[in-house]
Amino acid sequence: MAQGHDITISVKHIHAYDAIAATGSTIAAAADLGISQSNASRLLHQLELYLGVRLFERDKNRLSMTREGLQLGPEIRAISDRLTALKVTAQELENGRSLEIPLRLAFPASLSVTLVPRLIKRFLAENGPVRIEVASGSYVVIERMVADGQADIGFTRLPSSTPGLREEHVLPSRNICVMRRDHPLAKRENLTIPDLKSHDLILLNRERPVRHELEALFYKQGLRQRPAIEAHSVGCACALAAEGLGMAIVSELLAREYTALPLAFVPLEPDLTVDYAVVSSDRNPLPKSAAPFLQYLREWT
Repeated sequence: MAQGHDITISVKHIHAYDAIAATGSTIAAAADLGISQSNASRLLHQLELYLGVRLFERDKNRLSMTREGLQLGPEIRAISDRLTALKVTAQELENGRSLEIPLRLAFPASLSVTLVPRLIKRFLAENGPVRIEVASGSYVVIERMVADGQADIGFTRLPSSTPGLREEHVLPSRNICVMRRDHPLAKRENLTIPDLKSHDLILLNRERPVRHELEALFYKQGLRQRPAIEAHSVGCACALAAEGLGMAIVSELLAREYTALPLAFVPLEPDLTVDYAVVSSDRNPLPKSAAPFLQYLREWT
């Protein structure tokens, strides 16, 4: 059989072949495909012309595989299987449920061990199988990961120092005093800076802008003592306070993730506000799977 060099083969030809091979009839194949019998015959004929071999022998109303058809059949079916898998993958991508494209998250350590696992559990239960990657680090590291396309969603403190970020959701907060429940000041409705005198303080490290803001407030109101302990995360500060090692001054938003510890949370006056944001890159589009996760973060606050 001469080859049909000017014939273009499409998915329809492969599907027609599959149906005819399965049923042994162009009539039955046409019914399965929802096309006319003449259309099914034409698609088969075009495929045979394209390949240059006869795939089926015609015996009245029954078709049987030729020797060439038996030889080429597995390869044609492999193409069909690959096309089916391609379609499934495309649908998963459209629905945001692909294992091929991960949802990459970057959060500070204090949330990576509390909030993030909880949200991921809900996300997977409600949105099907999605591959997720979780990274943690300082706010500067998180911002750089998002800006460089190494993470899709990041959590940072405002104002951001990294260009190329888009604020998906802003989360306002304030600093509060966190102490063990049996601390002498644990029952107070609020605390002022003078109230902190002579009490051991647990403060976040000096690399954080909030530490400088807090020390400026201390200086203005006459508090001159050094912290008893410096911590590098809100989670660590809360754990230290829960052991009775001092009073931590940390963000209320992050500290509330540690309510399971024996802690009291007392507002600090005057308010020392701190704002956070969930950020993405303004150059890279978010995967579809990011939408429900962002919604969970909005509900968290």
